[in-house]
Amino acid sequence: MLIRISLIIALLAGLGALVVSHVQVAGRIDNLTTDLTSTKATLATTQESEAKAKKEAKANKELADKTAKDLADTSEKLEAATSRGNTQQARADKAEAELKTTAGELTDAQRDLSAWKALGITVDQVQKSLEDLKKATAANDALKEEKVIMIRNINRLSARLAIYEKDKEIAPDLPVGLKGKVVAVDPKWDFIVLDIGSNQGLVERGEMLVDRAGKLVAKVRVTSVEPNRAIANVLPEWKQADVMEGDEVLH
Repeated sequence: MLIRISLIIALLAGLGALVVSHVQVAGRIDNLTTDLTSTKATLATTQESEAKAKKEAKANKELADKTAKDLADTSEKLEAATSRGNTQQARADKAEAELKTTAGELTDAQRDLSAWKALGITVDQVQKSLEDLKKATAANDALKEEKVIMIRNINRLSARLAIYEKDKEIAPDLPVGLKGKVVAVDPKWDFIVLDIGSNQGLVERGEMLVDRAGKLVAKVRVTSVEPNRAIANVLPEWKQADVMEGDEVLH
């Protein structure tokens, strides 16, 4: 009997402990469930905050990119505006300088006009005087050219006349300081071609010295003359060396 009672008591004690344990576990489960719900809510809030932060960061980046682009555009516009400003300033300075020059020229023109008025000479009279001066200058130039031609003819005729009037050949006068160069040489027949002629005052039978680097090479006598070319023979008694192309002839 005591054993049965003891077993019953032990069973009841075990059941009581089981009930107590169940109550405790149920409380812990409730607590864990509450904690899990709170954690989920916190996680949701955190995720929402993170998404919001990412959105704001993206918006801020886009705003920063736009601001940087606007700043670059503004800098380019500022640079272009500065360049245009400098160009306009340069034009303004140039225009101002030209205005000053024009003002100075106007003052000089007014001064000259006053002087002409003081002389009592009209513009038509001045123009006619200038035309007369131009005609006189042209006529004078023509006379000078005619004089040169006449002198050349006189020298040529004098050279021919000297052959008949003199027992000894006399070389005709040539222009003082006449110079030229040897452009061709015929060593076989000892004659040369010169790059000067009647246009420079050279005449037939005229005599010239051949020079090379300041040294006398030979003396030649002109036998044929063209406007800008002549042929001359080398005089044997004056020959110091062979005449070469490029040698200078002078009188």
